[in-house]
Amino acid sequence: MRPHRLFPLLSAALAGAVLTGCGSSDAASSSTSSTSSKAPESRAADGAFPRTVAHEQGSTPLKAEPKRIAAISTGQLDDLLALGVVPVATTRADYAGLVPTYLRTAFPRQAEALGAMADIGTRTSPNMEKLAAAKPDLILVNGTQGNLHATLSAIAPTVVTKGRGVNWKKDLLTVADAVGRRERARTLLTRFEKDAADQGEKLGGEHTELSMVRFNPDRVRMFGKKSFTGTIADDMGLGRPKSQRFDDISQDLSGERIPQMDGDWIFYSVQGRPGKTDTATYLSHPLWKKLGAVRAGHTVKVDDDPWYLNAGPTAARVVLHDITERLGR
Repeated sequence: MRPHRLFPLLSAALAGAVLTGCGSSDAASSSTSSTSSKAPESRAADGAFPRTVAHEQGSTPLKAEPKRIAAISTGQLDDLLALGVVPVATTRADYAGLVPTYLRTAFPRQAEALGAMADIGTRTSPNMEKLAAAKPDLILVNGTQGNLHATLSAIAPTVVTKGRGVNWKKDLLTVADAVGRRERARTLLTRFEKDAADQGEKLGGEHTELSMVRFNPDRVRMFGKKSFTGTIADDMGLGRPKSQRFDDISQDLSGERIPQMDGDWIFYSVQGRPGKTDTATYLSHPLWKKLGAVRAGHTVKVDDDPWYLNAGPTAARVVLHDITERLGR
């Protein structure tokens, strides 16, 4: 992926949603259609507060528009930026920085605000003292950290999204409801789904099978239909290898299962430093070299952050761009 080529595409796709700070909450003017994932909505109109936000662990009243948001879980920083909001605090994924490069690329005008965000620890172990010190008026967390709901609610009103990449659309709508920008979210999703379907049809639809593989420091995985990237392949109408049509996020792989990585195309990433993973061992393995995609020159190393470490409308656009660019050559 070349950032200088990708940025104009992301800017166009996110046009109308990228604003500085939290001050503006006018709804997008474009008409929208229903999305494939639904989320409960408050009865308040966009931009209207007080409102009560329904979420995965009940409902949370918000007396006023949030100005100091803390985003704890996967995809929530992406969601907020796409909606035109920069949080005051966020967390890091393991082996990653506070702000993924793909988000810095997509939102260059927010560089100063992103640099000012408080680092409140990791997604799996947020630092409560640092979180409280950021003085949030809204905390976002997902269901994987649902056990923290009571603790977080003692600091500030807390909204819990479902989590797991397969639910990225529903989670975007929940976040949008909390900040009073549902129409923006609907517009983003409607445009994405149309663009994905259009591009997928041009690229061969279900007759083109995409394999998705990730090299982690502690394991190697292939991704199924209920992964973040799996939903994008589905939106594009593209096929998946038989080995990857399982209804889960991922399955671990071993050397003897390398043939299950094959497809018309293989999109793979490396989390963290390649030397800390088994990437070199797998890519030099005799079974890897026999794969049809490898022999055809159809293997693509992609940015781990948007593909497998994050989720959200901006990450989805990056994945769509990467697939379209490579298959469309």
